[in-house]
Formats: sequence, structure tokens, C-alpha cells
Amino acid sequence: MLFNSYIFVFAFLPLVWGLYMVFNKQKWFAMANVVLVIGSLIFYAYNSVEFCVLLIGSIGINYGLHRLLVRYTKNKVLLFAGVLWNLGVLFYVKYFDFFLENTNALLGTDFALKNIVLPLGISFYTFQQLSFVVDSYKGQVGKYNLLDYALFVCFFPQLVAGPIVLHSEIIPQFKDEEKRKFIPENFYAGVQYFSLGLAKKVLIADTFGQAVNWGYANYGGLNRISALFLALSYTLQIYFDFSGYCDMAMGLGKLFNIEIIQNFDSPYKSNSVREFWARWHISLTRFFTTYVYIPLGGNRKGKWRTYLNVFVVFLLSGIWHGAQWTFVLWGVMHGILMVFERMLGQKMERIPWLIRRIYTFGFVSFAWIFFRAESIRQGLAICKRILLGEGGGLAIEMARAFEGNGLGYLMNQIMPGFASPEWWPMLLATVWLIGGIALAMAVPNTKQWVEHHYDKENRSAKWIPYVAVIAGIVSIFSFSGVSTFLYFNF
Repeated sequence: MLFNSYIFVFAFLPLVWGLYMVFNKQKWFAMANVVLVIGSLIFYAYNSVEFCVLLIGSIGINYGLHRLLVRYTKNKVLLFAGVLWNLGVLFYVKYFDFFLENTNALLGTDFALKNIVLPLGISFYTFQQLSFVVDSYKGQVGKYNLLDYALFVCFFPQLVAGPIVLHSEIIPQFKDEEKRKFIPENFYAGVQYFSLGLAKKVLIADTFGQAVNWGYANYGGLNRISALFLALSYTLQIYFDFSGYCDMAMGLGKLFNIEIIQNFDSPYKSNSVREFWARWHISLTRFFTTYVYIPLGGNRKGKWRTYLNVFVVFLLSGIWHGAQWTFVLWGVMHGILMVFERMLGQKMERIPWLIRRIYTFGFVSFAWIFFRAESIRQGLAICKRILLGEGGGLAIEMARAFEGNGLGYLMNQIMPGFASPEWWPMLLATVWLIGGIALAMAVPNTKQWVEHHYDKENRSAKWIPYVAVIAGIVSIFSFSGVSTFLYFNF
């Protein structure tokens, strides 16, 4: 089930939220939790009952390992079993065909591919449960009942695309009776988060996505301007798509009085790749830092070992995103730049901030080309088009992607025929690109907007809720077809 769907907005969410609040009002807290767990499983099973069965099985096995680790503390056999189970399932469903395909290519074998369909959210809920098993081994987890644990794993706002939350961040909140009440401030903030996130996805990301899809499907005929526009469009699409999802997750959490961690903090405002990763997909960076980088030795074993550890983390980050060499290359590229920046150390600070900002945004946009590409060859071809392509203006097919939304639609309604000349979609596409970059690099993010409004000393931000509600309403009226989130694929 998608957040950006009528069935979710007008049926699922009101029903689950209403039942949850009614049971809490009666102090039937266990039943309220049951409503959330069952509702979350229905939310997940809406796409595939088989995947839901896998999720339930994963929850049961990991909870059983937790109980054993609580009883038999520091048992390395149980820890190994937990790690093997979680990573083994993830490897089979996500990477087994990739492994067979490359084995066939290298050794000339003819192993038949399994053509396994990737279960939604498995990378997220696997890492979430893996962290729980490791923390159980360390003795950092108390005795939770199965209902508490199931709710921690499958709470629907963060189930499919994160953030990757920790048990210590979620379970205690559900045990807090004060959070069982209807809190108007949380409700209003939740609506704002959800509405602004929905607008990011439906009105902005999906619009850029139309241009991106056409560009990658026709990359062989792109000129220099069109190829550059394509790269920047995907840079904006993935930002507004994923950050929009995370805003909606935070907003839905607030509706239930649950604080879900911020997963984005204006990453395109970063002045280094290192800062970018402190702002982009914050929960994934935290997971790899806690459960990979530090156990490998972190920065405690000399600078060269530190460089190796950093590189390994970003190599694994690339692999985590998908079973393609494009993702591996993307991770390697980020790993190399992270090591390079560590080598520079304080010298980075001597470079003017504007140059560092442009360098960071330019590198991230360049790396996204391969992240989106279907093959390294395709990514290289687009890079070649940017550097050596023919001259000329933006491809009209890419420009027309922006006519059906926002300003283009409005102008067509007010002045029919005004938008018909060929120069109009070109101008509109340029405005969208510049506007998108400005929104990502210069405008406060959603969290800052909402918290700005609730700052009692600030009287100038009372218009923010109205903007959020209008954006949400326009987004709902803009629902069309199936528009999944990009990170559903990872």
C-alpha cells in the first residue's frame, strides 16, 4: 500500500488511527498495539501476502533468538546464528541471482537464475532486526514481549523504506501512557509533515521522474544540455522522493504520538561528502557506523586502517542498495571521496565554502548517474554525452514532462494557447530545475518549517500550516496511476 494512494489516505489511515485512539481512550493498551500490528501487516500484505508471511517468519525467528540471548548472555553461537539467518535471507532474495549471473559470466557455467522478486522493505527491516539481535547479545535489550517486538519491526510508517530505527527509540514510546492520549500539537504537526512530504513526492519528485524516465530510455540520442539536465533532474527526483517519504513517516509517527528520527537534514547543503553522509539517510549511516565501522576498529588502529574501514563501509553501503555493479561502483566512488577528504583533514576547511558546496553537489550528482543507470556502460554513455555531446537545446520530450503540473497547468487554464509555443516548455523546465535546486539547497527543510511554526516566540510562521494543508490537498487531487517510492527498490 502506498502513502500516496486514496485507499491509504481515506480508508486505511483513518480506520487504524481511529481504532488505536479509541482503545487507548479505554486504556486497552494491548488491544491498541494489536490494532497497529494487524494494521501494519495488512498495509504490507496489500502488495503481497507471500512477502507478509516472510516478514512474520522473520519477526518470529528473531524474537526467539532475542529470548535465547537474554537467557544465555554473550553466547557467540546464538549471535552467529542470528547474523547468518538475517544476512542469509537477505542474500538469497536480493543477491542470489546476481551471484549466479556473475558466476556464469566468470566461469562459463550455466546455472539457472531464480528470478526472485525482491520483498518490499526487506533491506530495512532486516537491518533493523539485525541491530536488535546484536544489541541483545551485548546485553543492551531488556525482556520485551512478542507484541512489543512485532510493533517495533512492522510499525507501518517506517516499515517499507525506513528510517532504520532502534528498539530503544521506539518500544519505550509505546510503553509511555502519556503518548496514548490525543495530543493536538502532535496531530497538527503530523498533518503538516505528511502533507509537505506528500507534496515533495507527488508534485515535485514524480514530475522530475517523468523527464528522467524519458532521458534514460533515450540516452543514446541526448545532446550535452539534455544529458546534463537529465543528471540534475535525477539528483532532484531522488532527493524529493526519499526525503518526502521520510517526512511522511515522521508525520504518521506523530499522529500516533511516536517520534521517528529524522532521516534527512538538507543533505544538498553539505560542504563535503563526509557532511553529506551525516545528512543523507542518517539512519543507514548510523547503522554502518555502529555495527560495521566501530567493530572493524573505527579510527583506533591508525590512519591507514581507518581509511580501509571507511572504504569498506561505503562499499557495503553500495551493495546494500542493490544487486548491480552500478551500485557497487556508486559505493566505491563515495568511499574513495570519503577517504580523500579524510586525508586532506583540516585543509578542506581552508577552501571557500561556496567552492566546497559546488564540489559536493557536483560529485553527488555525478555519482547519481550510475546509481540510476541500468548498467555501468549506460552511465558512462550519459557522462560522455555531458562532456562530449552535441550542442543544442533541451530535448522537447523532456521539457514537456513539466507542462502537466503546477505553473504549466495554471497558465493553460488562465490563458489557453499561451503555453503552446515550443519555447514555453523549455522555459518551464528551466524554472523547475532552478526552483528544485533552490528548494533543496537554500530553503529550510520540513522539520525546520514545522518546528519554526511551533516556536511560540515566532509569530511570522503562522502561514506554514495553511501552505502545508493546501500542498497536501493539491497532492491528493494529483494522484494518478501507481507511483512507487524509489527506495522501495532497495
